[in-house]
Amino acid sequence: MHTSFHRHRLSRQRGMGATIILFTIALIVLVGAALAYGSRGNSKAFSNESAKVMSSVLLKQSAEYRDAYNRYIFDGGSATTMKFDATSPDGLFNSTKQYGIQQDPPAKAFLTPASPTPWDYSDKVIVTGIGTGSADSIVYAAGLIQEVCEQINTQLYGGTAAVTKEAAIATVAALKAGSTITSSAGKATGCIQLNDLTYVFYSTLAEN
Repeated sequence: MHTSFHRHRLSRQRGMGATIILFTIALIVLVGAALAYGSRGNSKAFSNESAKVMSSVLLKQSAEYRDAYNRYIFDGGSATTMKFDATSPDGLFNSTKQYGIQQDPPAKAFLTPASPTPWDYSDKVIVTGIGTGSADSIVYAAGLIQEVCEQINTQLYGGTAAVTKEAAIATVAALKAGSTITSSAGKATGCIQLNDLTYVFYSTLAEN
């Protein structure tokens, strides 16, 4: 009888141990599923927040470029000889005058984050509705994600601020060589889409 009692108790303990193990495994599976579900449910919100952060960084960097350009002009520099590089004396980022610092745009703001397009410059682009209609000096970042472009326009002008297409500008090379931006008439800063579907954020350094 004594032996039988111990066998029964040991069997019951083993059964309880197996139940606890199964319960623990089930709990782990449930927690993992909940985390995965929550991650999927918050992915869009995370994307929106990321777009807001990256658009704010781009806007800040463009403002710093404009400040650097104004310091260059105030120091006696000429718009016709200014270079968007570190050469001296007319390079905007030259180490002697230190008008400004060359910025790295946030990589995740681009469709190909592994090789983001750096900021570039052109003094051959006309932005309609500002200045006298002559070519303006602009900085721009090309190849952005659509959501980042939309957030830029929203932060600047409110509402949904949809990105409109510049059908007459085929590519980024065409933009740089000399084109007219019409969809953002009167806006010194904004985001547009070129005819090849590339999203471009631009900001004027000087309105001519």
